Amino acid sequence: MKANGTVAAAKWRVDYPPVRPNPNDPQPWESVDFRTKPADYMNAVLSTAKTSFKIADRKLVGTGQEQWWISQWLDYGNSGREPLMGLTKERGPDPGDLSKTNTRGSQVWAVGFYNRPGAAVFGEVFAEPCNPSFPVAMKFPNDTVSVKFLFTDASPDEVAYLQGAPEYDAFIDNLGAGSGGQDPSTRTIRSVRLLQVDISVKDSAKTGRSLDTGWVFGTFVWRGPAKGDALFDNLVPVSLQWGNDPGVYDGAIRESWINPDLRNVTYGWDQRLTMGFMGRANGPADNIRSSCLSCHSAARTPRASIGLLDSRFNMDDLANPEKVKGHIDTWFQNIKGSQLFQPSEPAASTLDYSLQLEAAAFRICLACQAGDLRGPTPALCRSSGFYNRPVCNAPLEVSVRKRLLDLVPPPRQ
Repeated sequence: MKANGTVAAAKWRVDYPPVRPNPNDPQPWESVDFRTKPADYMNAVLSTAKTSFKIADRKLVGTGQEQWWISQWLDYGNSGREPLMGLTKERGPDPGDLSKTNTRGSQVWAVGFYNRPGAAVFGEVFAEPCNPSFPVAMKFPNDTVSVKFLFTDASPDEVAYLQGAPEYDAFIDNLGAGSGGQDPSTRTIRSVRLLQVDISVKDSAKTGRSLDTGWVFGTFVWRGPAKGDALFDNLVPVSLQWGNDPGVYDGAIRESWINPDLRNVTYGWDQRLTMGFMGRANGPADNIRSSCLSCHSAARTPRASIGLLDSRFNMDDLANPEKVKGHIDTWFQNIKGSQLFQPSEPAASTLDYSLQLEAAAFRICLACQAGDLRGPTPALCRSSGFYNRPVCNAPLEVSVRKRLLDLVPPPRQ
């Protein structure tokens, strides 16, 4: 298969495992205390992906037998998968997010994978791809891991730690497009560089692990100059998080670790004094008003009315205790995956911290409403109240469909 007539298209796995693996299988990170040895824990998790991905022909590729799978339905919409690496468009960083010299509207595109325990859940959900089955309370098994590669078109001249980073080809929006969803027909092949790699681990089976949320989230950054394989060998741990520090309003964070060696590299200037909100964990591409866990804890379908994260918080209000308290009390709670974010708003399903499943649910219902999915309305869309008609809509006028497609937001913080 060729994309744009010249470059082979991405081939990521969607042949989900038919059964969940043995939950007692030993994992390399289980012997590491993430509170006292966060970098060692992160590297142990990342080690499970190192033999599965590499750089070839200016692309991130797998072995064809990699034990990692992608979600279905993330191809739909103007921020949907591009063909060369299967990237979806993410939130565009604000000026000063990536570095103090990064000022223009850079783009971030990403592709995420789940390992065998997590992919088995996707297989259950997408047993009928056009009528997915979402349980009321999604529950990923222990040892579920996701790994996500995030790329940017930001220049190394603006982001110094990307000096020497290998270039990848991606079929993305025009220079300066930022976060907005651009008509895919106007995209071109442009160079991007690996910016960060995110990991998440369901690590709650044993006493002393992540019992408050059930999850541990971490972020690596690509830091030059290039060495070794120029991929995993250049990844440096940025942060790790196992809780949101609810009720902590003074920056005395206990449930996150931030790499002090990256001060003045990924944080430490006026626009980004900390990685996440008031010192919580986050990555360079992520919203400083959030944290890794705070964003993912909101995963549900339908989405809460306040969105993925209320990014309207004005960082100038950090000196206002009342506004800080309101922001933290809303977004930084330690909730388990079976608990519902914003319980005052009914939901068809809680999604156990999976924003990929949230995005997939939103996109399939939008496709049905727009008439790009034909036949009976998926049960998910009717139960969530997204689209209540028994049959997906007839094709809409092009202008109406375009407005609907523009509703698909970047699926990140």
